[in-house]
Amino acid sequence: MADLNGTVALITGAGSGVGRATALRLAREGAGVGLLGRRPGPLEATAAEARQLGGRAVVLPADVADDAAVEAAVARLVRELGGLDVLVYSAGVGLYGPVERYARADWDRTFATNVTGLFLCARAVLPHLRQRGGGSIIAISSGAGRRGYANLAAYSASKFAVIGFMESLAEEVGPDGIKCSTILPGTILTDFGPTSAEQKRTSGAKYLLPEDVADAILFLLTRPAQAWVQQLNLWPF
Repeated sequence: MADLNGTVALITGAGSGVGRATALRLAREGAGVGLLGRRPGPLEATAAEARQLGGRAVVLPADVADDAAVEAAVARLVRELGGLDVLVYSAGVGLYGPVERYARADWDRTFATNVTGLFLCARAVLPHLRQRGGGSIIAISSGAGRRGYANLAAYSASKFAVIGFMESLAEEVGPDGIKCSTILPGTILTDFGPTSAEQKRTSGAKYLLPEDVADAILFLLTRPAQAWVQQLNLWPF
């Protein structure tokens, strides 16, 4: 997939942050993009920018943890853009706090978005990738998917789960020509988590930009057919 012109990618969490940056990066490379997320307004804004770059964009309002909504969104994308080659799973939530006072509802929401949504989206796209003769599934984990941090137990556990899921999926679908890759980024300069992008910007710490992750995704998608990057660590420098 060295040339993305004419390919079609489904991107979750496409209304902001890494999802938005990825949608614009792939649109600039000639890919059609399906923009999936819960809030139509930010998705429409991303779609408008993608079209200004010459790309095709389909807005797909849906909750990634809703089986029927995910299936319907994938079917609509395939119908409108003619197929599907790539899933980029960048949807995620970070609800932090100590285990002793952590709400069950926050635990369930974290896993519903960060893990169950990945499973549902992967399951929905696989038949379409096989119809294309192969493709790519890329999931965003985290540095917190390699080690635990205080007050991040639910988030960290969910990101560990993303890595395990993607390793298993790679074993299942690799023979079908489907590459499964996971990116483990450090902290990104967005409003994700308990601090805003502005607070992060003025903290003096080092952060990745959403565009850095989007460029890493483009790198994975443009490897030669015989080359597969299973995991990519991406840290601020």
